[in-house]
Amino acid sequence: MVMNETTNDVLRPSDEDALRAELRALSGASAFPVLFGGAVTDGAVRLSGFAGTRSAILRGLTIDFDCGLGGRAVAEQRPEAAPDYFASEHITHDYDLQVAGEGIESLLAVPVVVRGVTRAALYGGLRARRPIGDVMISPVVRASSRLAREIEIRDEVDRRVGLLANAAPRTERSSAESERITESYLTLRELAARVDDEAVAAQLRAVERTLRSLARTAPNENRIALSPREFDVLSHVALGCRNAEIADRLSLSVETVKTYMRNLMAKLEVGSRQEAVFEARKRGLLP
Repeated sequence: MVMNETTNDVLRPSDEDALRAELRALSGASAFPVLFGGAVTDGAVRLSGFAGTRSAILRGLTIDFDCGLGGRAVAEQRPEAAPDYFASEHITHDYDLQVAGEGIESLLAVPVVVRGVTRAALYGGLRARRPIGDVMISPVVRASSRLAREIEIRDEVDRRVGLLANAAPRTERSSAESERITESYLTLRELAARVDDEAVAAQLRAVERTLRSLARTAPNENRIALSPREFDVLSHVALGCRNAEIADRLSLSVETVKTYMRNLMAKLEVGSRQEAVFEARKRGLLP
């Protein structure tokens, strides 16, 4: 699978840019003077990110799953190290020419695994034969985990965008459809608050706003203004959440949630939570 081959190619930032960013960060936080990596495409790793290299010999190189140290790491989904690369008997030596051309004597390969599927690989190289222990391996493994988490979030965005594409606006929806849309924009908001990459966070917020716009099925004159927090509370009520659960999800006190509910019911001119959800959907405030 190509890392950025999705149904959301226009909006999704390049996953390879995220890989290169991890390599840049590693160049100042690891003991490896040579760092490189690439995405998994059609059963192979294509090298596309580099830090500390002296030549172009590794650029664009494709590593098959059953070849070399990286192929073994990707296939077995675990870090693999070769302290004396050229003397190693545990790997094939299909890429010795390229490794030697970069002056690498010791090599580490770490797979990037997302939900059981290898999506990329990161490499660290030394220009001397040296043992590669846990202290050296750990920063690269952490970078792999961060990249895996980033890709997983982007995959979730694409899944939600796919849902959006199939959810044509219309006046009437089933309760199941309404809940799926509500759950989607709430999930996107939570992800936007957690992700470190501002470009991805902005994308998440944009998709969330688009999903929320699906609720606008009633004329403007029939709608009332809700604050962002009132909308959040009302959305969770529509999913059947009780006050304590809403308070926990939104990091509010239960009393604050109750205050929001009183304000909502006053604005909607209703006397219960169920009526508030019904009236909100009627006015086009919820999907």
